[in-house]
This record gives sequence, C-alpha cells and structure tokens, in this order.
Amino acid sequence: MLDEIAIQQTINRYTEGASRADWDQVMSTFLPDGVWEIPGLGVRHQGHAAIRAAMAAFVGQMAYFVQINSPAIITVEGAKARTRTVIRECGKFADRDEALEVLGFYNDDLLRTTEGWKFTCRAFKAVGMHTFPLVRNPPAGG
Repeated sequence: MLDEIAIQQTINRYTEGASRADWDQVMSTFLPDGVWEIPGLGVRHQGHAAIRAAMAAFVGQMAYFVQINSPAIITVEGAKARTRTVIRECGKFADRDEALEVLGFYNDDLLRTTEGWKFTCRAFKAVGMHTFPLVRNPPAGG
C-alpha cells in the first residue's frame, strides 16, 4: 500500500503544481524523457523542456487555471505502475470574460526511481471541453 500512497502523491504534486503554474514542481513528477500527450488531439511532448513549454503556453493564456484530480485507480507491478485518474480543469481566459472547463481521464505509466515514482507517460483523454461566457452581474430576481 505504500507504493499506492506514493503514486497518489506524485499525481497530487502534478495537479497542484499545474494549478499554480509551478513548472519545476510539475517537471519533478516526470522522468527526464517522459511523455505528456493528448492522443485524441494529436498532441505529444517528450522531455522536460518540451512539456514545460507546452503547458506554460496553455496556462499562460488563462487569468487562472485549476486542475482537480480524483483518487486514482493504481496497479503496481514491481517497479512499474499504471494509473487512471478522473480530472476536471477549469479556468478563465485572461483576455475575455469566458471560462474553460475540461473533463477527462489521465492514463499514466510510472516508474519507481531512487527519487520516488515518476511518470514515464501521462496520456489525457478528454471527455468534454467547454467554453462559456461568464456572467458578472446576474439579472435581478433570477
């Protein structure tokens, strides 16, 4: 059970770091040649520099961005593990009164290292991606 707790903490560090745009913290969860991808959109980045640049560019267009993860389904086989996590992301675009909501799953491969569990691959499968206008002053009586 200790491996499962450590793996969940790796996922939590990734999520919390992404929500604060702390790319050093996010990169600490990946192996140096790790992969972050969204296969359904043809997005694939390998290595810390490429992953950091892609994530920073996306979050950079947001006034705020928060990612929330559920407890993961974790399967450990020796020094390797696979996980599946439900994810919700939400934020506000910096240049307009419009919000973003993304719902989906991360399917992960991890490897136990001397520094703890690290992602070899994080693959995101979007279930829904929505943008919608923000209502600053809701109508009276509604």
